[in-house]
Amino acid sequence: MRYTDLAGRIDTVERRMDSIELRWDASFAELSAQILQSNRETREAILATLRGEVAGEISTMRGEMAGEFSTMRADVDEKFSATRADVDEKFSTMRTEVAGEFSKVRAEMADGFSTMRGEMAGEFSKVRAETAAEFATVRAETAAEFAKVRAEMADGFSTMRTHFETALADGLGETRRYMKVLYEDILSRIALMAESRPSSS
Repeated sequence: MRYTDLAGRIDTVERRMDSIELRWDASFAELSAQILQSNRETREAILATLRGEVAGEISTMRGEMAGEFSTMRADVDEKFSATRADVDEKFSTMRTEVAGEFSKVRAEMADGFSTMRGEMAGEFSKVRAETAAEFATVRAETAAEFAKVRAEMADGFSTMRTHFETALADGLGETRRYMKVLYEDILSRIALMAESRPSSS
């Protein structure tokens, strides 16, 4: 059922209500004229007739309105049911499409990460090899420098030992000469003292 059909039914109900209202107005006008021209008993009979007609009109209108509203309710329920089914189908389709897109994105991201992991592994391997080579070169250069320093220090210590030994030998020679001279001087003095002492005979 289309919305235009529902609108047409609503217009039909409104026209019927307008028609019933016009009939009521005509009935009230006619009865009012009759009431004004009749006596009290006639007025009571007219009022009773009026009540009956009004009750009949209301009952008829209630039945017509109930039928129309029942039809409209059924049409609206059918429309909502069709709309709900259409929406469910569209959501199901959209869910499937979104799931497919996410699956594609996940696969692309996995491929990208795998490629990046491989590239990073290669780069790290290169950096590790270059670093190992650099460390080996630095180790060799450092070992050579330490060997040179060790050799220079050994030469320096050897030269210092030679100087110390020469100086010590020279000092010992001088000391021996001074001791010899001092010893000879003491002996000469003792001899002089012995000669200068008078004899006891």
